[in-house]
Amino acid sequence: MVNEIGTLLPFTAFQSPIHAAHAWDIGPQAVLLVHGFPGTPAEMRCVSGVFADAGWSGHSLLLPGFGAEFPSLAHTRHSDWSGAVDRALKTLQRRYPRVIIVGNSMGGALALCAAAVHPVDGVVLFAPFWRVDSWLDKLYPVAERVLPHVRPFASADFADARLRSELQHFLPDANLSDPDVQRAVRRLELPTRALGQVRRAGQIAYEVSERVTAPVLIFQGRGDVLVKPAITQQLARRLPNLAGYVEVDGEHDLVRGVAPGWPSVAAMLHHFIAQIATPTKLTQSRPA
Repeated sequence: MVNEIGTLLPFTAFQSPIHAAHAWDIGPQAVLLVHGFPGTPAEMRCVSGVFADAGWSGHSLLLPGFGAEFPSLAHTRHSDWSGAVDRALKTLQRRYPRVIIVGNSMGGALALCAAAVHPVDGVVLFAPFWRVDSWLDKLYPVAERVLPHVRPFASADFADARLRSELQHFLPDANLSDPDVQRAVRRLELPTRALGQVRRAGQIAYEVSERVTAPVLIFQGRGDVLVKPAITQQLARRLPNLAGYVEVDGEHDLVRGVAPGWPSVAAMLHHFIAQIATPTKLTQSRPA
């Protein structure tokens, strides 16, 4: 792998087949799964399992500039991501009479944008990103001009088991105990421009959220410090057909199926998709 400044790194990122797009055809209705930043379809495996167990077909999308294309991320825009979601959704809707779209974090923003335009049968959002709850958000336009790259792991503590687990998701070939690898990870750079595209996708999602007429189910981790519950509640109140806003024990990685609240998430998701498969009037549930 080569990082943003062209240095050869002693590992590869997102090269395993688990990070590639995948599809399955087992039933008469389908789901489109949209991953977050800087994720891949690998993070959506537990969610796709819930749909497959319920007899739904589906497609887990790999967004442009992600996965094996990660070194080219700086050259992609939010419109590239939205375009890919739109095309995948249209393909499913030509084949299946009912389609649900599911998005995680940034993927939640893209899912909302698509649902505001296309007549989907349901929307499921996991910690949907639409803004950063920080003064840094207001400074971003200046930061993008003066700081073209950021090093998210510059201060990484490789003794932290949770950090190692997260890194291993997208650096499966990296020996995180090797000092050379640790130094290389600390030097890894993300283009600030790409973060700006994520920010813009969230802004657009918030703007169009009032146009989403499909029933929307939202899952939110109580301990999520990236997408905070209060911010998600603000978004939820804009949705005209909110089927449920559910807070459970967990952080920003609910879709991975490891959070304490995952059994509740899986059960509620099963119930929601059963209602979509056999349409009834979904009871609205708004955050306080």
